Amino acid sequence: MISIIIPTLKKNEDYLNLCINSLVEHTNFSFEILIAENGEGTEYPQGQCQAVNRVAKQARGDWLFIVNDDMYFPHNWDKKLNFEISDCFSPNLVEPIEQGSAPPFLKLDAGNELNFNRDAVNYFCMSNKDEKVEHGFNFPVFIKKTLWDKIGGYDEKYDPFGSNGDSDLQCKIVLAGVYPRRNRGVLVYHLGSKSGTQNPENHNYWQRNWDYFIEKWGFARSENPWFLIEIPPDNKYHPDWEVK
Repeated sequence: MISIIIPTLKKNEDYLNLCINSLVEHTNFSFEILIAENGEGTEYPQGQCQAVNRVAKQARGDWLFIVNDDMYFPHNWDKKLNFEISDCFSPNLVEPIEQGSAPPFLKLDAGNELNFNRDAVNYFCMSNKDEKVEHGFNFPVFIKKTLWDKIGGYDEKYDPFGSNGDSDLQCKIVLAGVYPRRNRGVLVYHLGSKSGTQNPENHNYWQRNWDYFIEKWGFARSENPWFLIEIPPDNKYHPDWEVK
């Protein structure tokens, strides 16, 4: 069984329902869904890292699948999943052209709101012929529960907003001796930018987390964190579980 963890804010309830419904309708493996609520009305105000860590302790699956609440899972999205490629791997993303995207992600003019063109997304994803597996890391991400527990999940000091916490998580996974991979034959549609992390008024949180990452690791996060990364030899972070 897979434990699907979805961190969410109350303001994103409609997107969360879209995400859950698409998982229920279009997923063929056994799973449980754990909602990691944070934000207004909870004890984790805008605390994605805290919220995911909290519910991960309840997970019953051998694998965790951490999903953004603004993602849509198309028909047969999981048909080409391969759990043998790594103890941590990601599907590739399809994103609307309105959103600035990283190089590995595919672009589709299908909209970035709740009324996006689902038929176009389903057709585009089902027509995908790419079978490539490459080094890479992005969300949504599958990670073995034993690996998650070993590295301690997210560093909660990146809350609120959790910006740069994903790069920290990626570095910890590599430090544990696991190289994340990307399964390009599996596609997920990402509406994007619904958390508010990138809003100008929240830039001070982003900058604080950027500075904390450098303080912790001794180097700045990779300019291309979506691909293969190596931990520099002058790294400052040396937990007990580090693979020498």
